Amino acid sequence: MKNISKTLALWAVCVLFSQIAVAQTQKISLNDGWQFREHEGKTTGRDQWRNATVPGLVHTDLLAYKLIPDPFYRDNENKVQWVSKSEWEYRKTFTADQALLKHKNIDLVFDGLNTLADVYLDGKLILQADNMFRGWRVNIKPGLKAGSHTLDIVFHRIQPEIARLDKLHPGEGAGADTTDALVKLFADKMKQGSYVRKAAYEGGWDWGPNMVTCGIWRPVYLQAWDNDRISDLGIVQTDVTRDAAHIQADVRVIADARTNSVIKLEYSSGVQKGVLTYPITLHAGVNDIPCPINLDHPRLWYPNGYGAQDFYHIKATLLAGNKVADVAATRTGLRSVKLNTERDSLGRKFEFIVNGIPVFAKGANVIPFDHFPTRVTAARYRKFLQPAADAHMNMLRVWGGGYYETQEFYDMCDDLGIMIWQDFMFANATPPSFLKEEVATEVDYQVRRLRNHPCMAVWSGNNEITIFMENGMGVIPDAFKALLDKMKAAFTIKSYTDYMTTFEYLVPNIVSKLSPEMPYTASSPTANFEPQSSTFTSGDRHNYEVWWNNKPIESQADLKDRFVSETGIQGFPDMATIDDFTEAGDRSATSHIMNAHQKNNIVNGNTVIGKIIKTEYKEPADFASFDYLSQLVQARSLDIYAEAMRRRRPFSMGFLYWQLNDSWPVVSWSTMDSYGRPKAALYFAKHFFSPVLISPFEENGNVDVYVVSDQTETKPATLQVRLIDFNGKVLYTKKMDYTVKPLSSNIAFSVSEVELANTKYDPASSFIAVTLTDAKGEALSSNELFFKRPKDLNYVKGAVDASLSKQGDAYVLKLSSPVLAPNVAISFGDRDAWLSDNFVDVLPGEPVYIKVKSDVPFEELQKAMKVTSVNQL
Repeated sequence: MKNISKTLALWAVCVLFSQIAVAQTQKISLNDGWQFREHEGKTTGRDQWRNATVPGLVHTDLLAYKLIPDPFYRDNENKVQWVSKSEWEYRKTFTADQALLKHKNIDLVFDGLNTLADVYLDGKLILQADNMFRGWRVNIKPGLKAGSHTLDIVFHRIQPEIARLDKLHPGEGAGADTTDALVKLFADKMKQGSYVRKAAYEGGWDWGPNMVTCGIWRPVYLQAWDNDRISDLGIVQTDVTRDAAHIQADVRVIADARTNSVIKLEYSSGVQKGVLTYPITLHAGVNDIPCPINLDHPRLWYPNGYGAQDFYHIKATLLAGNKVADVAATRTGLRSVKLNTERDSLGRKFEFIVNGIPVFAKGANVIPFDHFPTRVTAARYRKFLQPAADAHMNMLRVWGGGYYETQEFYDMCDDLGIMIWQDFMFANATPPSFLKEEVATEVDYQVRRLRNHPCMAVWSGNNEITIFMENGMGVIPDAFKALLDKMKAAFTIKSYTDYMTTFEYLVPNIVSKLSPEMPYTASSPTANFEPQSSTFTSGDRHNYEVWWNNKPIESQADLKDRFVSETGIQGFPDMATIDDFTEAGDRSATSHIMNAHQKNNIVNGNTVIGKIIKTEYKEPADFASFDYLSQLVQARSLDIYAEAMRRRRPFSMGFLYWQLNDSWPVVSWSTMDSYGRPKAALYFAKHFFSPVLISPFEENGNVDVYVVSDQTETKPATLQVRLIDFNGKVLYTKKMDYTVKPLSSNIAFSVSEVELANTKYDPASSFIAVTLTDAKGEALSSNELFFKRPKDLNYVKGAVDASLSKQGDAYVLKLSSPVLAPNVAISFGDRDAWLSDNFVDVLPGEPVYIKVKSDVPFEELQKAMKVTSVNQL
């Protein structure tokens, strides 16, 4: 009887709400119909009005009309510098009809203007925007009448505004040594990224070009409403467990006057559904209304590799009388996320705990996916994020020198189970104190915009500001120490108070208020000003000992870090990508064009790569071999460090390398080039980030075989260890049952070097091969250990047999060799293909099968296939 009563009550509620009028709030897109020209241009042709794309940027509009050359080709970057030295104008006409004008309020809304923009309506200034990282809203109802209206936007140059602000606020630069050219150059660079709220990367970084742009880079629309509208719907996950969830829908309502209203809240996830109503009294202005929701046995969202990504759809309807005033809807996933920084015997932990599970964070940093972000589509995001998930990544860090990403990006990370370490957009320089209110507005805007995404795992105040202030971090490269000392000498009490005010008070207070369940860390990297020593380690670390300090890649096995949030060395992009942005004569590591696409200029990056190659491998015979080996040293460097970090679990609990992607075709730290073509390192990541990792390592006179598991369940397995020479002769073998323990790292097997020496093996022509298989005989992980650097190994020459065959809607590539073929790389030139693996070691007499997907016809793909391995060089 009780269930029947509940059913009738729910039916009555449904009937009541089915009779409610449709929403009165109306959105009208203004993206179409824009034109652009150079503002007050004196150059013939540039002052003509031409059609523009919105959302868009002036560079992409100019490129569409071939008014500039492709800035990514050869050294065309230099040929487009005039664009940022000009001012640009955009205009559009729209019609206001009587239906629109009946609304009490008509807001003009820009989701993003890049950056210094004066907005005019029918010649009257209505808005002066100066921050690309927030939206702008203006009520234009008083200026509208029936008929045609014109919007005009003038985008101003950045440098004059920086100079104006610098002169207006001389106290911000007090103490700076402007007599030192390098310090002045660095300080001026930092002002560009801090005095104006604009993406720092646009002015150039050590992987990106200098092309400062402008435009209407996010959607623009009219929002018409009457008495009330919902401006925000946030889901605060106060208490979430597998047994119960106590959450809260925070509904923000903007009201014109006092009125009695009702908020109807609907939620659903699979068969779990509910409807709740909250009678409220609104007052004029901003109303923040908490609506609690209690859920029994909620469906939880888990990171990649730990469970399903379940979602709740939540809709808030604002009712005034029997009319719908407004509706807002969101999707979220329920999870608890904590950043554990408790003390232990060796310092302080730095680990993420999600739904009660200590998660080893595996992933990379992301920078803008295109220097001109309005060109990035959902398909392009998928091209990078899906391979990241396939490589078992569960976290990406959105770097603080770019921009807050689109909803599409975060939605895709939600779907893939990729957690986000989100920097606020402050890179390497504390924002000046005169921007405090604007910073607060931006942070409030972005936290509200992103907080409902379950992928959000931690907010970070900034990128690399504290490394200029904290002592003992050990992350300053030798090349920068002289500069750092000069900058630190210029620091004043104001330098520290400005930093503390922004990143230890202002920003975390907003995060705590709007999203109290979300962890916050003041900077990356930071040890929160705790002194570091050999007996006390805490915080996260940016480690570039190999790249900047010329340490051998093998030395990274000895680094003892809690959490690495940046590290890496550079590798060249795919040869097909290089062919696309160069001419034939450009294709050498030392050419003018290749150096134009190498932005690590303090020390020439191409030279550094060459030195590392010579340390690890024999001299490459040609540029294609150089490109191949550059990718291998990058991949091996990351592999050495990542495996070491995972072996040290739970002391070490995260490894985010620099970087996943590129913003343009360049030689860089990325593991996927700007075309989305994977480098060797991404394929290596698929192995060193495997949920179960077997990792042999020489230490203390032994070869210790570690088994590392990120899985939450015990798993029976079989472990095999073999010592094999390069011709395939097995010199030593051991096979044993092994139980893989959950969330752990253990030495599963150890053999002394003395015992191995009894086999009379040659360290220059033998290796250790280890495999771990599950109860079904399927591989959980495999790995190899070589006793010397590749250039000191006596590889046996021998061709790799590569046989491509059709299998359903894909292909299967079989690789086999009678001798060890290290790092066999498959390329199809400019015929794009997806490979399940690549740069693999093919052991003697043990075929490797790789799945291949491509739209290219079989015969064409087969003809284009090229096979490379180290023993063939």
